[in-house]
Amino acid sequence: MSVLGSIPLTSLKTLAVVAVLAVLSLLGGASLLARSAPSRCPGRTRRWLGRAVILLVPTILIASAGALVFNRSLGLVKTSGDLAKLALSTTVGTTAQSGGEADVNAQSAAASELDATFTKTEDGMLQTTWTGPSSGITQDVFVITPRDYSPTDGKTYAVIELLHGYPGGPDGTMQGAQVQEALNNAIDAGIIPPTIIVGPSLNVDEEAHDCADIEGRPAVYTWVSHDVPEMIRHNFPNTTSNRDAWMIGGFSAGAYCAIWTALRTPETYGAAASLSGYDTQIEGQMTNQGDQYLADNTLSIMLANRTPDGMRIYAMAAGDDAVGGAYTALKMASTVKEPDSVTTDVPPTGGHAGPLWREHIPTMLAWWGSSDRVSRAVGAASTAATAQSSEANASIVPVTTVTHEVRPTAPNGYLTLGLLIAGVLVSLVVAWTVAPRWQLRRHDDEREQADHADHQHRARHRAQRSGLFSSVPRPALRALGYLARLTSLGAATVSAALLIGIAANMVGGFYTSWSSIAQSFMDGLR
Repeated sequence: MSVLGSIPLTSLKTLAVVAVLAVLSLLGGASLLARSAPSRCPGRTRRWLGRAVILLVPTILIASAGALVFNRSLGLVKTSGDLAKLALSTTVGTTAQSGGEADVNAQSAAASELDATFTKTEDGMLQTTWTGPSSGITQDVFVITPRDYSPTDGKTYAVIELLHGYPGGPDGTMQGAQVQEALNNAIDAGIIPPTIIVGPSLNVDEEAHDCADIEGRPAVYTWVSHDVPEMIRHNFPNTTSNRDAWMIGGFSAGAYCAIWTALRTPETYGAAASLSGYDTQIEGQMTNQGDQYLADNTLSIMLANRTPDGMRIYAMAAGDDAVGGAYTALKMASTVKEPDSVTTDVPPTGGHAGPLWREHIPTMLAWWGSSDRVSRAVGAASTAATAQSSEANASIVPVTTVTHEVRPTAPNGYLTLGLLIAGVLVSLVVAWTVAPRWQLRRHDDEREQADHADHQHRARHRAQRSGLFSSVPRPALRALGYLARLTSLGAATVSAALLIGIAANMVGGFYTSWSSIAQSFMDGLR
């Protein structure tokens, strides 16, 4: 990987460098604005080009700094090379493949093929880079164990497999959602039995995620549902193979894949959890297999058509989720047949963002532990009563109808967008046409620097009054003019950068409240 492509986008150092460059561009731009005044830069083309650069550079740097902060909160894009690949796949697209699902012969592997070497990360997770013998996929797998875990502690452990969204990665998503803290708290409180959490990477190539083994693509389904569980049971021998103590869950795109995988692999998973998922696949090569394929792989239809076997599903999404997660929860709940079950949890607000997922990881765990099927499967003490009476379980908001309303003043509201556009236009006009002429000087300085005609021209546009400023020292006058230009330039560029962020948020449907934005922003600064 080239030096440019290896720049870390989740590093605090990278954020600091971009922030410093943004500040320097503002400080330098305020000085250069004065040089772009008509009296000092007579050529219109050169003058306008100079002002465009003065405004664009800090705007881009401020917007980049903000994007880096939010990227850090969930570790969505690791390096500049990953960002370039993501941008290329989004703008150019990928070659459509319509060969249908591949038939992968997933067989039990030899012990030597299942051996994996784990190392501890700075955040306390275990990490290995491992090749699945059936899928042929080589990717990272992260494992979170309870604080007192030991393979020889005499306990049998349940397993939760969590799938990240796109873009993203297992480590960043689990760190951002504070999964490790929630796991330890739930075990300590007796809400769930001893449990480990597994996060396999789904970034098998440069395309958006798929859940299935699609012809011509890496066998993701085999990797997630066969290779990774086999490897976990081999390297963590005190984990159970009982389906009642195995749950697969996911976030966003990973949520769809989690439910889809559980419904396809009931021998491995007895429960599944969807955090802001959707009913029908909306990305990856699964979308190129035809309308009938998409219909057959719509979660609510799969639930309606399957032979019920006691599958438990937790479906959480905010009521204002623009991707339609709340509708997905409601549709699954309306089509499920006993003894399968769907528990809906639809808070009215929260959007499609990290703060919502972090808030509901404890709820997901309490829901899972509220059935004694889990504790019985690992021979542990009952957790049902404790989980059912917990604050996390009490926070579940069942849903029977979904009404998607957008508050005008929310980050995704049109009033917010309109006010920002107006603010940007006003501040840009001031910074472009007025601020370059703000050069406070005393009246005697004007006579020294220009002839009478030029003085009259500048006097019409500069904020200077001989009576008012005659007693003010020259350095103070220059400083006041500089601060005025700096304030104008800062208002224009910050508001433009904020508009870029709000527009991107509206397109992606991520944040629907200012509090969740503030929370993610503070998380990204840590």
